[in-house]
Amino acid sequence: MSAPVKTAAPAAAGRGGRLSRGKNLGLLTASTSMDNTEASLTTVMFPLMRDAFGLSGAALGLITAVTKVAGAVTSVPWAMLARRFPRRTVLAVCSGFWGLWIIAAGLSPNFAVFLVLYGIGAAGFAGSGAIALEILGDVYDDHHRGRATGILYAGVAIITGSSAPLFGMLSHFDEGWRYGYVISGTICLLVGVLILTLLDDPRRPVESAPRGTGFDARKAGQDLRELLRIRTFRYMLVQRLFSGQNVMMSFGIVFLVDERGFSTATASVIALPFALGYIVGTLLGGRLLDRLQRVLPRSGRVVMLQASQLAFAAVACATLFIAVDGIAPYIGLFAAVGLCQGQVPVVHRPLVMAVVPPHLRAVAFAVSVYVVESVAIGGYALLTGHLGDRFGLQYGLLATTVLLTAANGIASAALYRPYARDFIGADPRDVPAAAG
Repeated sequence: MSAPVKTAAPAAAGRGGRLSRGKNLGLLTASTSMDNTEASLTTVMFPLMRDAFGLSGAALGLITAVTKVAGAVTSVPWAMLARRFPRRTVLAVCSGFWGLWIIAAGLSPNFAVFLVLYGIGAAGFAGSGAIALEILGDVYDDHHRGRATGILYAGVAIITGSSAPLFGMLSHFDEGWRYGYVISGTICLLVGVLILTLLDDPRRPVESAPRGTGFDARKAGQDLRELLRIRTFRYMLVQRLFSGQNVMMSFGIVFLVDERGFSTATASVIALPFALGYIVGTLLGGRLLDRLQRVLPRSGRVVMLQASQLAFAAVACATLFIAVDGIAPYIGLFAAVGLCQGQVPVVHRPLVMAVVPPHLRAVAFAVSVYVVESVAIGGYALLTGHLGDRFGLQYGLLATTVLLTAANGIASAALYRPYARDFIGADPRDVPAAAG
């Protein structure tokens, strides 16, 4: 890998520094939540859209696949644009003002138009996560990134989980799904204004690229080659390629409606306990990760990555095969699913930050989260929809979440040696020679 680059200095200590970090973290959380909220809205509103447009269950997988592919295509260009223009401006556009497309999607006359407009909206939101995570990595040092990432994703879960039941209430209206998209897009516009006016970009001038460069395909290629020279990052791309955990919640409400016979309004209730479990998973997981990393600096993050994946597979399996009449048991099960799933991003994101130099982090997250992971999730969502139509969602989700995640957790053991070697700041004398 290339020589480690010194990380950006964290924000100044003291009350002013803490307030500034808190404000920035809140705004970064709001921007990151926009993409998740749209996905949650689609999950809640899909039964209504299905009836309105005469769709099959596979259409939900198609929506997820199209949006993930759209985001995969645009994530790297957004990250590169954030080098030429102020990151605050780019973030405000792609996570905020892009909400106009979501409003337009809610007014679509048919499913084909909806799919195109919603896909364009997803193409904008794809840039927000990578840029937000790059800023987060600039603000917090290595020993505090787990906690900060946990707070960010906990906030995302709060926003997503609390909005789902509210959007579910719109199911009582004939055109409730349209109202949901119009309201959501309007909130995006408000978030864009707040980011543009209040976010402080901690990037030092020396780290900024010359303003005349813009999006340069040659420069993007150089960055990608530099990233792929980092062995841990290459392994992480493979690891994320076989990650289907997000599909569980994408189809969770539809699973309860189709397989367990609940109404949409009743089934949507599980989104809140899932979010609460996710919040606990992110907050406790982030703190545990920081402590584990201090004790096991060469392997702590990989240990926790494996444990979280295997635990998720076990809980998801129980959720799929327990059949009861009331919604109460599913509330507990989906809370446990959220607890296990919430630990994954707070491990993965700091792991990437620990091996990727600061100037490449936005591109690294664009590639790993919004290209590889998004394409994988989109593909698994499409596969789950088709398997669900043919064999039932229970077995479709078993294949794409339980079995796949269990295999991924076992295979993640391959990360131990390269991570120990690539960790920025690791003492080479403490790292055994890597094979090959």
